[in-house]
Amino acid sequence: MRRATTESFVCELPLVLSGDDERVLGVRFEMARQAYNACLSESLRRLELMRQSKDHQAACKLPKGAKGSSAAQARACAFRAVNERYGFREYDLHAWAMEHISHQWLGEHLDSLTVQKLATRAFTAAQHYAFGRRGRPRFKSFNQLDSVEGKTRTSGIRFKGDQVEWLGLHLPALVTPDDPVIAHGLNCQIKYTRLVRRRIKSRPRYYAQLVCEGKPYRKEKHTLGRGTIGLDPGPRVVGLAGLIDGQIEQTWGVQLT
Repeated sequence: MRRATTESFVCELPLVLSGDDERVLGVRFEMARQAYNACLSESLRRLELMRQSKDHQAACKLPKGAKGSSAAQARACAFRAVNERYGFREYDLHAWAMEHISHQWLGEHLDSLTVQKLATRAFTAAQHYAFGRRGRPRFKSFNQLDSVEGKTRTSGIRFKGDQVEWLGLHLPALVTPDDPVIAHGLNCQIKYTRLVRRRIKSRPRYYAQLVCEGKPYRKEKHTLGRGTIGLDPGPRVVGLAGLIDGQIEQTWGVQLT
């Protein structure tokens, strides 16, 4: 059964680092990169073994059938059995990551929930490749992984009060008290917290992205209209047309620079 989902939005806050915080965060982001590459390597290894198996080849030859038909269900059941046999499932990769990463030297810098989210990220990339939605995923080179996140609001990377707490680190956030957008985000329920690293003038800057439950704040000047907007993109000009009750009320031409 799929987990029920709710609407979400992101409230971003810059972090104020002091002392040794920047160095420690840099080390942890590097450990996260190595953990992601390890999970991606294991996912691709399992995928290749599964593709070489006779069971997988037999499942590929089964008729697809219409959606919801007995043939489609039989094909899906065959693929699920192959995935389970070769451990090509998200929670199988979680178990592998907990054994080979969380309990090893990398686990000294990363909590278990962060490792699980990195494993999910790697497995999703391999799964999209298996389905033919994207090309073969690439490994992250040095300084190419710039975000880590937790799974809950109470453990691992979490926002508490006006700061981010993560394995002994206490990173104050720069909160603007008179900003209604920030105030709205802080008043909503936080699902989990993400740390993002950006480079501004060759210096790393760190931000906390609070993934909140609900709808984002809308300023009064941003009113909601009615009707439908149509786009006609061109090489230099984008055409827009406003439709109300099926009738074109107004057209625009936006020059691309």
